[in-house]
Amino acid sequence: MTPEEIEKIKISHSKIFSEYKRTGRISECFYHDKSKCNGNIKQSHSIQRNGRLSIIEGIVNSNKVIYTFTEIEPGINPTIKSLKPIGKSAASTFFGFCDFHDTTLFSSIENNPFDNSDKHCFLHSYRAFAHSYHRKKEELKSYNSDSNFTNKIDPEWLKYMILGAQISVNEGEEEKKKLDILIENELYDHLEYFTYIIPKKYPIACSSIINPYFSFKGTAMDNHINPTVKFSHIMLTVLPDHNQTIIIFACFHDDEKAILFFDELNELKDYHLEKAISSIIISCSENTFFAPALWDKLGEEGQRQLCYELEEDFISIPKSFKHSKINFFEPKFSAEKLGII
Repeated sequence: MTPEEIEKIKISHSKIFSEYKRTGRISECFYHDKSKCNGNIKQSHSIQRNGRLSIIEGIVNSNKVIYTFTEIEPGINPTIKSLKPIGKSAASTFFGFCDFHDTTLFSSIENNPFDNSDKHCFLHSYRAFAHSYHRKKEELKSYNSDSNFTNKIDPEWLKYMILGAQISVNEGEEEKKKLDILIENELYDHLEYFTYIIPKKYPIACSSIINPYFSFKGTAMDNHINPTVKFSHIMLTVLPDHNQTIIIFACFHDDEKAILFFDELNELKDYHLEKAISSIIISCSENTFFAPALWDKLGEEGQRQLCYELEEDFISIPKSFKHSKINFFEPKFSAEKLGII
């Protein structure tokens, strides 16, 4: 294939993805009491822009940027040739809160150091849920549109995609109702949390609902599209901090599979737990961002491996817990080793 043909494919891919985002765009405040909304629906960040994202920002081609799993350099074989950087202003954003609620709901975690309290864990998890739920609704809207994007998908496969998105939205709506009650009544201890604090700063962040196919020891979880079997809606937050990295898993009290998932992770020692969390991030969390310095430190072999794993997770369903060959929390990837202040 000639360079010109490859370039045409890249342009086509970019146009199709842009149309996918445009046809699915939704602007609405996630907070349940709309009578208290004030101001425009703003482009909210699920990860703090001028705090956490600034930590992982780096220079590429004279521009301040970060890397994410969803911004790819398309190829032919493999489909994901590489990842490409984006500006932090576009990272983790969604039109999901009015100006008032985006400011007031999260002031405690935006303006104060993380204290590992139920309130702080809840607010980070609430925002992770809001982002993923909003994205899933946009995904469903886009799949149901008549566009160049949907017209290029096999009709039978599109039906499968719509079904999966619809199940996620329906279940998300039920879980949102639970969160509405909890935040309304400040019942921050009514979620189950598993937190892990690494006493080093690593330049990686994520904020997302994750739906693991299997627990660490192989118990089947979300490897189905049966609408009568509920998914586990686990909220995952990873935050680089001043001299530490904060990792928060959260789920609802009645989610037995998610609690089992936490229990199995809790049995792991630090090294194995950090490898497992890296595997979970790669296989389950799209809303993930990391520093250009980390990307460079991976080297060509590590970069190819990451792209391969991301592509494999997209096109195939694993038969057990997916163990990545990459550990984002190796000492060589710490902010200190990478020269990030």
